[in-house]
Amino acid sequence: DAGVSFNFYMVHGGTNFGFTSGANYGNETDIQPDLTSYDYDAPISEAGWATDKYKAIREVMQKSVKYAIPAIPERIPVIALPKISLTKTYDLFTMIKDDKFVESDTLLSFEDLNQGSGYVLYRRHFNQPIEGKMLVKGIADYALVYVNGEKVGELNRVFDKDSLEINIPFNSTLDILVENMGRINYGARITQNRKGILGSITIDGNDITGDWKMYKIPFDNVPNLASKKEGYGKGLPVVYSGQFNVDKVGDTFLDMREWGKGIVFVNGINLGRYWKVGPQHTLYLPGCFLKKGNNDIVIFEQQNDSRKTELQGITEPILRELRK
Repeated sequence: DAGVSFNFYMVHGGTNFGFTSGANYGNETDIQPDLTSYDYDAPISEAGWATDKYKAIREVMQKSVKYAIPAIPERIPVIALPKISLTKTYDLFTMIKDDKFVESDTLLSFEDLNQGSGYVLYRRHFNQPIEGKMLVKGIADYALVYVNGEKVGELNRVFDKDSLEINIPFNSTLDILVENMGRINYGARITQNRKGILGSITIDGNDITGDWKMYKIPFDNVPNLASKKEGYGKGLPVVYSGQFNVDKVGDTFLDMREWGKGIVFVNGINLGRYWKVGPQHTLYLPGCFLKKGNNDIVIFEQQNDSRKTELQGITEPILRELRK
C-alpha cells in the first residue's frame, strides 16, 4: 500500500564463498561489487560470534520477558595457522597455452562464451605496430592488460577507468585478462548485467577487429596442477600452491594484506575474492573446511606485483581498512 515502507536488518553476517558475491549499483558508478564477507556489522558476526551489538540487543529484549533466556553459546574454536609456505608457482599464460580457445572477428561476452563467472583472456596478434589511447568500451568488470607478456596497465569499471595509453610494436601480442566481479542482483539494472568486453576496442581511434582469440578461465574448480609445468613471470598472473599442517582444526582467517587481487582455494574450496583496496583484507576459513594433518592451498594472484613465498594466518577479521 502507498505510504508503507519496510526496513530489513541483517542479524547474522555471512560469507560469499566462491563466486557467489553479487553487486550493487548507484548514481556514481555502474557497479559496486559486494565483498566476499557480508558481515555487515551484524549482531552475530560472519564467524558466528556474539558481538557487543548482539549483547546490547539481548539486554533490551531481556527486559521485555519474565523468563530466563538461554546463555550465549560459546564461540566456535579459533586457531592461528602457522605461516604457510608457497612452494610452487605456475604462470597462468603458460598454463592455458594448450587450452582450446574461441576465435572470432568480434569480441564475445561471457554470455556469448556460455561462461557465468571467473575470467576470460582476450588475445590478439598484431602484424603492424600501433600506439595511442586504447579505449575499451563496456569493460565488465576488471582487466589487466599485457603486451608481449609485460603488464602495461589495468582497466576498472568500479572506478570508471576504461582506457590507457598503449604501444604495440610490430609482430606483438595484446592480452586483456577480464574478471567478472559479481552480477547486479536487484533493481532496474538486473537485466543490464553481461560480463566481459561488451563494446568495441579502439586504439588511436581505430577499431580493432578480426582474429580475436578468447580463452575461458572459469576457475569453477581448483585448477589441476599435476600436469602443469612450473614457472613464474614478474607481473604476470600466477597460481601459487603449497601445503600446511593442522594439529587441531578450528575457524581461522587468512591475512591477505600483502597481496594484490585474486582468489584462494583451500582443500579445493574457493574461499572467495580478495583485493588490496579493501576494506576487507582477510578471508574467513571455517574449521569444517580444514583437515587434521596436511591441507592444500592454491592462490590465483592476478596483479602479481611482487613474488610471494608465504601466507600468514590470523585470528581476527580485518573488514574496515580502505586503501587507495
